[in-house]
Amino acid sequence: MTDDVIMLRGTRVTADEYGNVCLNDLWALAGEPANKRARDWFASKRVVAVKEILDKRIAENSLNSFGPDAVPPPTHQVIGKGRPARTYAHAVLALDYAAYLDPRFAIEVNEVFLRYKAKDLTLALEILEGISEQTEYDSTRVHLRTLLKEHNKLSARAAKVAEVKDFAAYNGAGLSGLYGGKTKAEVLRHKKLPSDAHHLDHANHEELAANYFKATQAEAKLKRDGIKGQAAANEAHRQVGISVRETIKGLGGTMPEDEPALDNIKEAEKRLKTASPAVLPKKSD
Repeated sequence: MTDDVIMLRGTRVTADEYGNVCLNDLWALAGEPANKRARDWFASKRVVAVKEILDKRIAENSLNSFGPDAVPPPTHQVIGKGRPARTYAHAVLALDYAAYLDPRFAIEVNEVFLRYKAKDLTLALEILEGISEQTEYDSTRVHLRTLLKEHNKLSARAAKVAEVKDFAAYNGAGLSGLYGGKTKAEVLRHKKLPSDAHHLDHANHEELAANYFKATQAEAKLKRDGIKGQAAANEAHRQVGISVRETIKGLGGTMPEDEPALDNIKEAEKRLKTASPAVLPKKSD
């Protein structure tokens, strides 16, 4: 939820960094009933029970997405002290508070939340989970793509020791083995990507992982078998690609050339840079 799009009765309803709704704004729009401040509503046993259920569900979503060290965003917080203090609550709780203020007002608030889909009671948790899942997947893609780029340096060194002179031919042989005999240009056409694109910049995590496995095993084979010469190195790389492809086939997986082309990896990097810290996967020690 953002504070620049939610308008109720011509007044902006603000939100905190986690998208929690400002209950002070709702209270003011409802006519500021003295006996129905947010603190009075929140003190009731029923609301405490609702919050516990909500917190548990969000915690489970975070656990499933990011593991036991994930820190779920708060569903209720008070910022400041005294009269200037502002109380923020998750959309589910905000709608409950609106009903507490005035059932007729709650209907109006719910209609606005429905119009702005992210505010709908039934969609609030789905949206939070969706954002978290996208962020986690972007992080996985970017990590794998970075590993591949870094490993290219090691592969180049191993190929050079193997007396490879034409690195494009060496890399093309490995690609051909993994992608069923296709050239890079044919892979791009098959995936309906521009001719100047790099297929791995549009690859999903499975395709990236397959390429990373091929690259590491090809490097290891060149060293282990003491392979020398352009032709021998090319053939070794091609055979490693074929072996990885056969493994994928044996497991019933999708062939690399048939994996869907995703948006450019740069878009995933942009999303990660702008993602809220609350949904970013925590780095392992």
